[in-house]
Amino acid sequence: MFKNLLFDWSGTLCDDLALTLEATNYVLAQYDRPALTREQFRDEFQLPYPDYYARKTPEARLVDLEKYYRHAFDHAVTQVAIIPHAKAFLEFCRSRGIRCFILTSMDPRAFDEQARFLGLKDYFEHIHSGVRNKEEYIYTLLRQHNLNPADTAFIGDMQHDINAAHCAGIIGIGVLTGYNNAAQLSVSNPDLTVPHLGALQSFMERSGTAPTATPVADTIHINSLEINCRIGVPEEERAEPQRLVANVSLTPAATFDSMGEELERTINYDALARHLISLAQEQPTVLLETLCHRLATACVQEFGATTATVELHKFILPFTSSVSVRCTVSTGQENKI
Repeated sequence: MFKNLLFDWSGTLCDDLALTLEATNYVLAQYDRPALTREQFRDEFQLPYPDYYARKTPEARLVDLEKYYRHAFDHAVTQVAIIPHAKAFLEFCRSRGIRCFILTSMDPRAFDEQARFLGLKDYFEHIHSGVRNKEEYIYTLLRQHNLNPADTAFIGDMQHDINAAHCAGIIGIGVLTGYNNAAQLSVSNPDLTVPHLGALQSFMERSGTAPTATPVADTIHINSLEINCRIGVPEEERAEPQRLVANVSLTPAATFDSMGEELERTINYDALARHLISLAQEQPTVLLETLCHRLATACVQEFGATTATVELHKFILPFTSSVSVRCTVSTGQENKI
């Protein structure tokens, strides 16, 4: 059933409830709010966290709240731990070729420190941390990694995780090892609720839902490449350069384990990134689709990628975060936009 699994971090894989409570109480103290007990915190805390703090400390600026929170995290004496069954479940996913991703609101630096400390970072194909609103961001994650919603589930311990899954049309699996209890999680109608990840593994093994997917090919990702170029349908729009953002995924001809530290056997992503910027700036372009195809073709024809996917974001329409197009070009295969 599941070829791709998205994981929340706190309360799903990492037990950081005591640390989060310590940091939260430090933030509240800066605004003369009383400290919370563990039970009070679990009863009232919700994501997205900016909404939670807007209710608790409406006079506070988000930038200050995040500064106090990071300070508390950096100076906390409380340690984090792996939630029981989490590592065994990640090993299970690895053995089945299931693609695993992190989607968390955790500060990127704090996440990196915790994941390395717990020895879990290498289980994930890609990390998406520092996400304030998962319901809005999850679409970007699915597009960036070309995940089929029908083959994908999001595992989390809070209502916001389940809501985000349902927003994207994927399965939402609630796990009762973290911040929300069963009654709280039930409000978001999870497709499946399990007491812990060991139970989810047993369910997948017993019901035959653990896939035997072909392991994902080794890939190189260039994320959020900034490109300033002249593009647009009206001539006046092309008169001045405008900002685009490109996400590029590349499959090299050689596998990573066969490269043997030889640069010529991989894709020089520094040279490629500079070339894509230069290529976009060579001449004005009318259609975003045309530029997208041109860049993807260059990845294959000039840099030896067997498959290249380029996603371009343009920031021009009001009331949207961006407009995007995606193109995949492969050697010996039909090109698609």
